[in-house]
Amino acid sequence: MTGAQWSVLRHDQTLQLDALQASFTTHAFARHWHDYSVIGLVGTGAQTFWCRRDTHHTPGGGLILLNPGDAHTGEVAAGGHGFTYRALYPTAGHLAALMAELGRPAALPSFPAVRVDDAELAAELWQLHDDLGGGAPPIARETRWLGVLAALVARYSDERLALPAAGAEPQAVARARAYLHAHAAEPVTLAALAREVGLSPFYLVRAFRRAVGLPPHTYLDSVRVRRAQELIAAGSPLAEVAYAVGYSSQSHFTTRFRRILGVTPGRYREALLP
Repeated sequence: MTGAQWSVLRHDQTLQLDALQASFTTHAFARHWHDYSVIGLVGTGAQTFWCRRDTHHTPGGGLILLNPGDAHTGEVAAGGHGFTYRALYPTAGHLAALMAELGRPAALPSFPAVRVDDAELAAELWQLHDDLGGGAPPIARETRWLGVLAALVARYSDERLALPAAGAEPQAVARARAYLHAHAAEPVTLAALAREVGLSPFYLVRAFRRAVGLPPHTYLDSVRVRRAQELIAAGSPLAEVAYAVGYSSQSHFTTRFRRILGVTPGRYREALLP
């Protein structure tokens, strides 16, 4: 790959998580270490890095899992023209909170392998980065992050936990649905929703999906899009509708509207005109 080098570091206030997106053509990371974990993903191109006394090759779609204290480098693969790269930096606090939800509050997982290949997880990580930088609602970012982190720990950590099955929680799910309808226009968070119904965030997502067939953030999208339909039918300007129903960006609103109804808000309005 060719083109200009660039890198962007974002800090998500809801998740308290740092995320890096970059395109490197000549950059090489000096040998260094962190006091937090690193979850790296190569998008296109290929990368090599030194870690734990060995050199590792990471092709497109490859995942890199580093523990706190792992000294490592990172550079363009020999003979290559660069690579695109995305990384997340979970802290010990992120991992401890997840392990508490999984019933292992005293355990702090680590990753024995620094390089793994998992197409499903790679796609989820890529989408999570898009959500972090694309105006996705807080509840969507929280849900995807919990799912990604839990899958990484379950599949690749030294703990290798089986994720617990969710039981039927009819009252909690009913309260959660009512809360989402009542607060649809607000920046709903998964943490607030979980507190409202008395379940942990991770368990709530699984119980809600079991009962409703989709996670809370996707259910909320349907509520918001239905309200948007009503506002558009009533003549509200499209520029105002997105924010009125709870989306922080026009582009994200348009994407979700089209994903659910198959047409853009503009096309929907045109169909209603006499």
